[in-house]
Amino acid sequence: MTKPFTIAVTGATGFLGGHIIRAAREKGHHVRALDRHPRPLDTDDGLRWITGTLEDQVGLTELVSGADVVVHAAGAIKALNRDAFFRVNRDGTRAVAEAAVQADVKRFVLVSSLAAREEKLSPYAASKRAAEMVVNEYAQKFNTVILRPPAIYGPGDRETVRLFQMAVNGFMIAPGPADTCMSLIHVGDVAEAVLVCCQGDQGSAPLEIDDGQVGGYSWQDLADAAERGVGRPARLVYLPNIFLWAMGCIGSLKALLIRSPAMLTIGKVPELLHRDWVAEGPRPEGWQPKWGLEAGFKDAIDWYCSQNVLKRYF
Repeated sequence: MTKPFTIAVTGATGFLGGHIIRAAREKGHHVRALDRHPRPLDTDDGLRWITGTLEDQVGLTELVSGADVVVHAAGAIKALNRDAFFRVNRDGTRAVAEAAVQADVKRFVLVSSLAAREEKLSPYAASKRAAEMVVNEYAQKFNTVILRPPAIYGPGDRETVRLFQMAVNGFMIAPGPADTCMSLIHVGDVAEAVLVCCQGDQGSAPLEIDDGQVGGYSWQDLADAAERGVGRPARLVYLPNIFLWAMGCIGSLKALLIRSPAMLTIGKVPELLHRDWVAEGPRPEGWQPKWGLEAGFKDAIDWYCSQNVLKRYF
């Protein structure tokens, strides 16, 4: 049995962060979690919430104090412009790393993204790659691990639920070419991979993880799995490239007008049109995925139904 250790987690209130905390506590590890809003004392003595942000050095110092490992899972997946992406994803990473150095933390795990492999595609991808480069600068000061998950789905996700909602309505829109190949992974497997990265020799190369499907999935594979999950036939509809560009322009303009970041913007379109999002790099030593697509989709759909977000037709 692994000896319990203390993990400092950023992005703790997010989709993935919540699963990381639960997985860590189930294994008996102690967790220090960052939240921008003050919280009442938790009944779990092994979980301590620290008030702060990535721009708050005092909060970050308190977060990493006494930690054996820092798991930096915070990041922006949408932003108003390129500078905003870099301010959170690159500069935020540096701030956490600096705090970790001052606290003499022994290991730093960065939850990056498969998008970092294609840094020229979008501001988001470039900012995630920049965050990896920041972590590499600290390789002589603590053990560094970079984890690149692909698209993550599962209970609590606010993005992939749209796929299932479309399937319930009898169709699914594919925002990309028909020959796109992509890896997917259940959030539970990502959380387990993060914990594995907190220990052992994981090497220096970025680790790319997926659910074990060789060659990834097509949009048709996703549509088939989604329709089986909700119990209703779903017709797959491919959007013409020009339509995606138009939607991206509209999304960017709307975001600027209302000053609220959008997921689909002009900068996101090249990511959607990229045909190869299949994980290829080395995996974490000692980790194997447990969730296949069918079981993973069912788990996600069960949760959405329990929250009255989704309904089934069987």
